[in-house]
Amino acid sequence: MLAGALAVSGTSFAEESYAPAANDLSLEVQFNPFSNNFTTFQIDQIKARYFFTDNDALRIGLGFGVDSDKVVADPEDEPDAWTKNKTGNFSISLGYERHFFSYKRVDLYAGAGLSYRYNYAGATTQVVGSNDELLKGSMVNLNGNGETSSHVFNVMAFTGVDFYVYKGLYLGAELGIKFGVKSYPASYEKGGFDDNGKWDEKLEGDKGSSTSNFNLACYAEPALRLGWTF
Repeated sequence: MLAGALAVSGTSFAEESYAPAANDLSLEVQFNPFSNNFTTFQIDQIKARYFFTDNDALRIGLGFGVDSDKVVADPEDEPDAWTKNKTGNFSISLGYERHFFSYKRVDLYAGAGLSYRYNYAGATTQVVGSNDELLKGSMVNLNGNGETSSHVFNVMAFTGVDFYVYKGLYLGAELGIKFGVKSYPASYEKGGFDDNGKWDEKLEGDKGSSTSNFNLACYAEPALRLGWTF
């Protein structure tokens, strides 16, 4: 990444410092060129940093995504019977950075932070009843692909480096340790026949069990960071 930055800049190191100063604001895009199957380009988060001194900064990150697909099991005989799977996520992170070393284009920092991520999974279903009536229902916290909803809380300690390609424009990477708590809310189905034999889309079925787990691990952000300080 640093070699590529040097090629883009096309200049030698200058004597002036490129490090941010008090009251500077940084906006950056954190993006992952590859998903788990190495085929998808996706943006993970947009982050902002505010330097309240020459060496201290507060940061916030926001991310979200939505995806859906429709599955028709038998399009020839039962085209009206389908399942629409839905997934989505929302994430927010807060943190503090201490920038302890700056030399020309290189800026090193360390810090700590908190993060929360909500992953949503659900589905809408439609089946054909015995009287050719269309019966709609839904799955909550679970979809037809087996994906489930979850809440993820993390406490992080990290260190990172920013390399300034040009005054204000930088590339970065980060490494750290995080302690996480992950919980899975109960899943259940909505839709069924009431006591009078009438279909009710809001009727809730039995709820499954909810679970949670803890983990402590080192991490390397699976992302590139491109930002601008102004």
